[in-house]
Amino acid sequence: MQMNTYGGVKRACPVCGAASVAPLYANSLAPLGGLDMSYELARCTVCGFHFAHALPDEAQYLRYYRELSKYDSQPSVSAIDRERNAAAVDFCLQHKLAKNLRILDLGCGFGALLAALRAAGFGSLQGLDPAPHSGRQARALFGLDGIAQGTLAQAHEVLNLHEVDLVCLMAVLEHLPCLRRDLGRLLQQLRPGALLLLEVPALEFFAAHEGEPFGELSIEHIQFFSAASLRNLLSSLGAVVLGQTLLPLAGLHLGSLFVLAQTAPGVPGSIQAESPAQMDAYLAGSAQRWNVALQRVPDQPFVLYGAGSHSARLLPRLDGAQRRSLLAIVDGNANLHGKRLGAWTVEPPEALSKYPGLPVLISSYRSELQIARSLRYMSSNLSRPQAAIGCVMLRVRAAFCTSVRSGLRVTVLMSDQSRVGPDQRRGLSSRAWA
Repeated sequence: MQMNTYGGVKRACPVCGAASVAPLYANSLAPLGGLDMSYELARCTVCGFHFAHALPDEAQYLRYYRELSKYDSQPSVSAIDRERNAAAVDFCLQHKLAKNLRILDLGCGFGALLAALRAAGFGSLQGLDPAPHSGRQARALFGLDGIAQGTLAQAHEVLNLHEVDLVCLMAVLEHLPCLRRDLGRLLQQLRPGALLLLEVPALEFFAAHEGEPFGELSIEHIQFFSAASLRNLLSSLGAVVLGQTLLPLAGLHLGSLFVLAQTAPGVPGSIQAESPAQMDAYLAGSAQRWNVALQRVPDQPFVLYGAGSHSARLLPRLDGAQRRSLLAIVDGNANLHGKRLGAWTVEPPEALSKYPGLPVLISSYRSELQIARSLRYMSSNLSRPQAAIGCVMLRVRAAFCTSVRSGLRVTVLMSDQSRVGPDQRRGLSSRAWA
C-alpha cells in the first residue's frame, strides 16, 4: 500500500489482488468529527471489481466506527431491517439448515438478526460487534446475551471460531478496509466445511435514474459487490457458493444479495471478469441528478437538517454564496452533536428555535418524511409561534417550491418518497465493521 492524496492508502483489488486500476469517481466528502473519509472509486482492470482504491487508512476507519457509530444507538428495528432479517431467515430455512447449528453473527449490531433467528427456532446464538454498547442494546431490546465487543480481526481472540458451524456476515463486507486480509484469516480459522451466510448491497440494483444519487457511495461503503464479484472473492479464498438470491427492497431502488457458502480449503477457483455497464450507468445518472439538486439549494440564509453521508457529499459542492448562506447544521443523532461537519458544528434539532423564519433544507434522501414529522412534533411543543412547520415533500425530478407556515420553511433537497412507507424511509441500517 502507498499514501494517496486523501492522506490514506492506495490498495490493490480486494478480489483478485491486482494493482492495476482505472479511477472512476472522486467521492469528495466533508470531514466529519475531524475525519476526512473521502475516497476514490476505481475499477480493477483485471477482474472488473469496483472498490475504493484511494481511501483513509484502517486506523481512521476504526476511529470513525468507535466515535461516530450509530449501530448501537437505534431504539428499534426499522421496517427495512425487519424485511432483510426475515429474508435471511427464509434463506436459511430454504437451504434446510439445522436448527441446532452453532451460529455466530459477526457485526451483529444490536442483535436484530440473532433475535429473528431465535424466533425461527435456532438456539445456539452468539454475536460480535465493535460498537461499544451493542451487547447492552441487545439485552434491552431482545433479551439477548452472548454478544461480545470486538472487530473481525479480533474474533479469534474473543471466540472459539473452530466450534462455529455458521458465520453470518450481514452488510459487513462492504465496510472492510482490509477485506481480503480479514476475510481470508477468518476462513482459515474456521473448521473445514463451516458455512457462511453473507449479505451485501447488490450492484445489480444500483439505478441510474431512481434512488439516491451516489447514495451507495456512502462514508462507510468501500466495496461494491455484484453476484459475480462476490463469487470471485469467495472462490479466490477457497470457499464455494452453495446458493444465492437477490432481494429488492421496496421503494428504495436498492436491494441485497444473499449468499450461502462453505469453506473448502484447497486450490482457489477461477475468476470471471464482471461487466462495467451497471456502475458506469449509475455514476452517469447520479451526476446528472446531483447537478439538478444543487440548483435547489436556497439562495438566502438557511439551516441544513442532516449530518450524514448525504450532507457530507453536499457541502463540498456548494458554491461560495451557498456556503455563506448556510448558517447551521442540525441532526437527531446524539453521537454527532458537537462534532464538526466541514466548517459547521452539528447541533441538536432543538437549536432550530435560534433561527426563526429561516428555511430548513432537509438533506436526506430516505428519511425526509420522518424528519419532517419530527419537526412538526417539535414545533407543536414550542411556545414560539414562528416555530410552526409546514412541509411539502417533492420527488427529485419535481419542480422545486417551498411551503411556508408561520415563518419556518422546510424544503427537501432530494426525495423519492412516493412508494415507501414512513418506517421504511429510515433506510438501511447496515451494520458497520472495521
